[in-house]
Amino acid sequence: MSLFKIQCWFFILLAGATIASHTWITQFEQSGTELLTNHWQYKVFGNNRVDLTSTGFTLFSNNATAITSIYQNIPEVTPGTILLLSAKVKCNDVVAGEKPWNQARLLLLQVDEKKERWDLSTVVVALTGTHDWKNYQGIFTVSPETRSIRIIAQLSQATGSFQVNDIKLYPVRETRMFTMTRNITLSAWGVFFLLLTGSCLFNRKHSIFLRLLLVCTFISIIVGTTFPGDTKNQVSDEVKTHLHTQSEPLKATILWNLSKIWHFCSFLLLGLIIALMMTQESLGRVIFIIFSLAAGTELAQLYIEGRTPLVADFFIDAAGGIIGIILINIFYIRHNSDKPFY
Repeated sequence: MSLFKIQCWFFILLAGATIASHTWITQFEQSGTELLTNHWQYKVFGNNRVDLTSTGFTLFSNNATAITSIYQNIPEVTPGTILLLSAKVKCNDVVAGEKPWNQARLLLLQVDEKKERWDLSTVVVALTGTHDWKNYQGIFTVSPETRSIRIIAQLSQATGSFQVNDIKLYPVRETRMFTMTRNITLSAWGVFFLLLTGSCLFNRKHSIFLRLLLVCTFISIIVGTTFPGDTKNQVSDEVKTHLHTQSEPLKATILWNLSKIWHFCSFLLLGLIIALMMTQESLGRVIFIIFSLAAGTELAQLYIEGRTPLVADFFIDAAGGIIGIILINIFYIRHNSDKPFY
C-alpha cells in the first residue's frame, strides 16, 4: 500500500474515532457537593422585576436602558477547581440592546482581590428572541487569582422575559476513561501530523532553507492548535492591544480577528512551501495534505481545554493553503512556461 493511501486511511479512521469517542465518552463526573443555595440577590429598576419560584426564577424587563439581574456569590473557592454550571433556560421576546452583551445571559464570573475577571470565560448561554426550554451547561476552571465566584442571570439592557430552572453548580473532575482517551487521541494526531510532515520533508532533495521553513510552519500550526483557550485569548488580546496602541489608524479601520488572520496566513505559507517542494506529486495529494491538516487541527481541539473546532476555521485554513498553491502555479507559469506544476 502506498504512503498516500496509508495517510488517507489513517486520517479517516482517526477522524471517525475522535468524533465517536468525544460523543460517547463522558468527560466529567461530580466530585463535590452542590455549591448554590436559595439565597439569591437581585437588582431591578422601574417596572422590571424578578420572580422567584421553587425551581428557579424569571426575569422580566421592559426597559432597554436598565440591567435586570439576579446573582449569588460563592466565597472561598479553591483555585484549580473545575466547576460545572448547568440550568434549563427559556426566553420569550428578548430584544437585544446595542452592545453584543445586551442579551439574556447566564454567567459564571470570577472575582479576584481587586476586580471582576471579565477577561476570563464567563458565559454559559446568551440568547435573544424566543427559545423553548433547553438544557445548557458550561465548564469553568477557577484561576489561581480567583477569590470568589458570582453566578449571574441577567437581562442586560435588553427587554423580554428570561426563565431559569434547575440551576446547579458543583465541582467536577475528568473521568479516567476520558483522560486516557484524550491522551491516546492527541498522541495519534501527533503521529499523523509527523507523517504528513515527513512525506513533504523527504519527498525530494530540497534546500535546507525550504525544509526548515516547512518544519517551522508545521510547528507554528500545531502549537497554535494546542494552546488552551484561556492562553490563546490572553495572547490574542495582548497582541491586539499592542497593535492598537502602536497604530491608531489601523485600530479605526481594521476589524482585527487575530485568530482568523493567523489561521489563514499559516496555511497560506504552508501551501506555498508544499507547492514548491512537491512539484512531482499529484494535485490531489497536495490538496489532501492541506485539507487533512486543516481538519485534523480542528478535530484535535475537541480534546484541548477551552477550544472548540469550527467549520469556519477549517475553510479559512483550506482556503489559505489552496491560495498558496495557486500563487506558486501562477508564478511558475509566468516565469518558466505555459505548463503549471499540476
